[in-house]
Amino acid sequence: MKIVRISAIWCTSCILTKKDFDLIKEKYKDFEYEELDYDTDDIEKYNIGDTIPVIIVYKDNKELTRIIGEKRFKDIDNVLRELV
Repeated sequence: MKIVRISAIWCTSCILTKKDFDLIKEKYKDFEYEELDYDTDDIEKYNIGDTIPVIIVYKDNKELTRIIGEKRFKDIDNVLRELV
């Protein structure tokens, strides 16, 4: 599985949830991760709206789900456990 996280340095929710995302990366070490910046990276292909952070989960290059907004470790983990 691959997880893409899109955030921004000015986004308070992104800053608050960074530690939670790092814990997810520790728990799901076999996943591939990509972290993109809303302002500097080419994110147009992801069709991101106005709410960030956004976590997009892929399997076999197909999008399975999006986790949008300020979500903590438990919330993200619950979604991922259902997908694994």
